[in-house]
Amino acid sequence: MCKVWKFKINTANTDFAHKQGFVYEHQTGQSMVEFLIIFPILALLTLGLFQLALIYNAKTTLNYAVFNAARAGAVNHAEKTMIDLALYRGLAPLFTSIDGSTSDVQELQIGRDKIREIHENGYICIERLSPGVSAFNDYGKGDDGMIPNNNLMYRSAQVGVSGVSIQDANLLKLRVTYCHKMIVPFFGRMMKKMANGSDPDGITIALSGNFQKNCYNNERIPIVSQAIVRMQSDAKNDLFPANCK
Repeated sequence: MCKVWKFKINTANTDFAHKQGFVYEHQTGQSMVEFLIIFPILALLTLGLFQLALIYNAKTTLNYAVFNAARAGAVNHAEKTMIDLALYRGLAPLFTSIDGSTSDVQELQIGRDKIREIHENGYICIERLSPGVSAFNDYGKGDDGMIPNNNLMYRSAQVGVSGVSIQDANLLKLRVTYCHKMIVPFFGRMMKKMANGSDPDGITIALSGNFQKNCYNNERIPIVSQAIVRMQSDAKNDLFPANCK
């Protein structure tokens, strides 16, 4: 069995102590100093990974919600109201929990109402990329100016002024920007400073417009998702925001 020997050595013999591998007692606090140096960095990395996981979860949920919204629009004449409701249902899981105090239906209603509130507060923007207004000018029929969806295989594939054919005008393409709340306060404040050009290192976020800037100013990060579905009904030229940037 090995024995551990402790020696008290005078400072005059420190060179000898280093050569022999001896450890003297006044160095025992070194590990505490090292821990205090590394702990803030380790905590920052841990919180950063936690925040990234939440953003990834929000992104995957948004992808699913936007696809469902596009499907709802495809069978309901691309009406914005139906698209909004489908998006609320798809994003509701972000604000639901399983604690046993409420039923699943009630939790879904709570999450849906929370998403509606977020939308009304200006943190969700839904764009209809296709069909565009010019496509309705080319192919809109009747008093409502709807783009017909029937007998597309027999209709002319000639491209109109809008740059698309009537078959392409029957593709519903949505883009949704969702401003996700930053849970970790440090990262939220950092994004806000970078958006306003006040980062100490001179690093700023290139913003396209007021919508995304409003996200960052409220410690949120814009997450964007798109979906495209072929129309199953005549498309109506409902009112959508022109730009969500």
